[in-house]
Amino acid sequence: MSDFTILLFAIHMRTVPRRILIVRPSAFGDVCRTVPLLWSLRKTFPKAVIDWIVEDVWSPAISEHPALDGVIKFPKREFRDCWRSPRIALKTIRWFLRLRRGRYDLVIDAQGLARSGLMSWITAAKVRVADRSGREFSWLAATKRVTRVDGSHVVDAMLRLVAEVGVLPITDMRLIAPSADLDWWREESVRRGITGPFVVLATTNGWEGKRWVAGRWGELMREVVGDFARCAIQDVVLIGAPGEEDQVTELFQDVSKIPLLHVHNLVGSTTVGGTMAVIQSASLVVALDSAPAHLAVGFGVPLVALYGATQPAVDGPYQAQAWCLHGGRGEELGRHDYRDPRKGCQMMERITTQEVVELVRKRLDGGGRS
Repeated sequence: MSDFTILLFAIHMRTVPRRILIVRPSAFGDVCRTVPLLWSLRKTFPKAVIDWIVEDVWSPAISEHPALDGVIKFPKREFRDCWRSPRIALKTIRWFLRLRRGRYDLVIDAQGLARSGLMSWITAAKVRVADRSGREFSWLAATKRVTRVDGSHVVDAMLRLVAEVGVLPITDMRLIAPSADLDWWREESVRRGITGPFVVLATTNGWEGKRWVAGRWGELMREVVGDFARCAIQDVVLIGAPGEEDQVTELFQDVSKIPLLHVHNLVGSTTVGGTMAVIQSASLVVALDSAPAHLAVGFGVPLVALYGATQPAVDGPYQAQAWCLHGGRGEELGRHDYRDPRKGCQMMERITTQEVVELVRKRLDGGGRS
């Protein structure tokens, strides 16, 4: 950290922060792409204590990050019932009040929702930074409100939050998978006979409007199986969240019939950390608009991503938009158009099998990790 950088922050705050809090509770992919903000803060303030509020289910994504001192787990699912149970209500109040005892000097609200604004406000930190365009009036909790550049990527928008208080932005997406999950995958891959390079397919999504036409995944695999063989790839691993198992039933049966391919169905059976470990070891990830796309970037794994009613330039895998196919091209799309299954599916249907085949082949021909 340069003396000039310290001076910049001191102008805003009149002191160098000793305790810093990042507020980004969810979701999986968003937590992963908030890591550059953490790296930037650590580089600028190497002696500060840096904590992060994250939803408990997503905490493995950052639990062993070397730039982080503490993980504050937010039990969102439990607290959701606080209005029905006095016991849970009391527990929720106590959780929030503990934030004030953290005595933070600087808080960055990287979520921009009412609950993250409340978390930021209740710390009583001298400097609380938020995006002026944050939803649900979350910006009211901030002492410093930052104007987002129109059309900027969400990662750049988050880095702008810290840049406004004198922090040097670092676009470092590196993720750290939990060591226990890396050990698990080493044993599991051997048990499954995966000894060489393999491809991850992330074909599932909780939003119907983000899914590709189901039958095209099998078409894709039949088209590129020869390219896989040329790269000594024999194994394909299907991943997805619990509750999404039915989305791959037919696909698994279909792709399993393709000669030269060994297909492994892990949908619904991996933890957050396990998903990270699988992707870190992959040679190629083909994913929808979902967390695996951001994980691939964080681990430097070659990626092909399929986007429909969301904009890759804004919400896509950071600095990997060249490897995204966008079914919404040429459309005026709102940020949440994918919530409309009809419109989202129309956009995804525009992505042809041949387009994906060509991009996968380019990825394989490029070789190495990105």
